[in-house]
Amino acid sequence: MKKAIFTLLFALMAVTGWAQRSPHALGLHFGGATADIEYQYHFSQKNFLNVDAGIFNLGDGFTVSAIYNWNIRQWSDWTPRAGTWKFWGGVGAAAGGTTYDKYDGGFIGPMGNLGFGITFDGAPVTLGLDYRPMVAIVFGDETGVLTPGFWNFGLTVTYRF
Repeated sequence: MKKAIFTLLFALMAVTGWAQRSPHALGLHFGGATADIEYQYHFSQKNFLNVDAGIFNLGDGFTVSAIYNWNIRQWSDWTPRAGTWKFWGGVGAAAGGTTYDKYDGGFIGPMGNLGFGITFDGAPVTLGLDYRPMVAIVFGDETGVLTPGFWNFGLTVTYRF
């Protein structure tokens, strides 16, 4: 029994160590205007790509987006010392469909990202707060700009695998 527990603990430590070096991450983003499943590909410690798919404005439509992000600053010796703190920002684009208010149709537009979070020591998990404004221009029955996209403050949790 002791050998089985020791083997299991050793395997978990090996997987955790490998996951922190992996360029892939999968997670969830819950924002004021979107709720998304998020995939990240880390090109290096300096930049990464976010690709998201989810719902817009709690069921008024769907959205897909891609944002190229830069790690603007990292602090590994900052208080509290639970991991590496990061500040990132990026630009990209979003597209989707909506039935919000008087709008019924597809939308497309630029999207940005500013975030602050922590990647925990000993676990390949990142927790962050971010602001992802989106200028969503609707084409359909009515043409206009979806204002909920401007207020997309959110919480992101990702797991590197």
